[in-house]
Amino acid sequence: MQRIKVSFDTWIQLLGMLGVIGGLVFVGLEMQQTQRIAIASQVQARNDALMDFFTVPLQGNTEALKFFNFMPPDLTTLSEEERNIVGQLTITRSVSIENVWQQFNLGMIPEETLESSKGRMRSMYDNCQIRPLFDSRISADFLEYLKSISENACDSVSVDVSLDDERLANPQ
Repeated sequence: MQRIKVSFDTWIQLLGMLGVIGGLVFVGLEMQQTQRIAIASQVQARNDALMDFFTVPLQGNTEALKFFNFMPPDLTTLSEEERNIVGQLTITRSVSIENVWQQFNLGMIPEETLESSKGRMRSMYDNCQIRPLFDSRISADFLEYLKSISENACDSVSVDVSLDDERLANPQ
């Protein structure tokens, strides 16, 4: 077997070339991360704007305070105004929990954060009285995710807490 001699200059060039390749890989990874952060920022800004849009009609509404921390077990006992409030709050909450799911899918939050929100997602989606709001307001991918974690089929129960465009534009 013949031994090949490699000069010191060749070794230096090889190391330099590996350094350049390593630098390019690093720059590529940084660009990918920056793009992901920019997309996540846009998703967050869009969701913040949506939540602001849906909560503005509730500002100053003392009736809305009753429903901030709990969901009544039977929406049929509520007045139309109270159902509208519950509808607005439900839409706002659906935007919030969808944002958690979107940020997780973009790699911006850890799985533990998604897991800690999963119970809230499931309990809201499993409420058959407000499910039609979810079905009409969230993305198809998120809807599929909710269906996959749901524990309630909601075959027959439904209460009209839907908010048509006219009621959204002219809250009372």
